[in-house]
Amino acid sequence: MDWESAWAEARVARTFVERLSGLSQQDRRPVLAPVLDRDPYLSAWTNVEAALGAAPANDRERLDELLEELDGKIDSVDLMPSLRQAARRAVRSLLAQPWLLTPESLMFVYQPFESAIPLATLQE
Repeated sequence: MDWESAWAEARVARTFVERLSGLSQQDRRPVLAPVLDRDPYLSAWTNVEAALGAAPANDRERLDELLEELDGKIDSVDLMPSLRQAARRAVRSLLAQPWLLTPESLMFVYQPFESAIPLATLQE
């Protein structure tokens, strides 16, 4: 079994990116851009970054490979710049779950996508 089949977070992150690319134009171009530079979102994002930085070295190598792949897929989707940044951060929050000291950080960082791609549906 390779690491990807054993690493549930990778599957969830891939599912998110697949569903993101399938969103309607309306969902990919919301009237209001996500607010990424204010709390509580900003604090949650800082927690996600810290969690990824604290990941064991062998997991960081895998994360880097996966993030390169998923960022490329996100870049191919027609998104406004702030939503593209939010999508990249959402992927990182999904992947950071094993190391998050404050699990609610995932919910805050994922929030811009909750109505279009409910978090609970990614693990189905």
